[in-house]
Amino acid sequence: MAVKDDYVMRMIKDMARVLARLILGKDDINYVLPEDEEFTVIDNLYKKLITMADAGQINEAENILLDELEDRSSEYFEMAASFYLHLNEYDDEFLDSHQYSREEINEGIEHLGKEFGVDLGGAEKWI
Repeated sequence: MAVKDDYVMRMIKDMARVLARLILGKDDINYVLPEDEEFTVIDNLYKKLITMADAGQINEAENILLDELEDRSSEYFEMAASFYLHLNEYDDEFLDSHQYSREEINEGIEHLGKEFGVDLGGAEKWI
């Protein structure tokens, strides 16, 4: 992985952490599905989005995420931010082969913050 790519990945994680502090009042984002599989509506959505993204349907999964964005709960924010952080863990080859980029991940997290009332001032400051 190139140094620039590593830097971009770290900046995306840092932006997500800042949003977690401002929106959730906690230092990290880590949406975890319950082990007993008694899933809420948001749990089911997260599982569906991750499964789709892992299968290469990243854009389709993001579209579903954004369509559901009327839920303004802290749980929804953490789930959505975890989705973007999951995407950030893919290597560039996987992202490229499925017509997605780190810049889109960054823009998605930035958009998510704005939807929850936090404007971090533009993706170019983070990447």
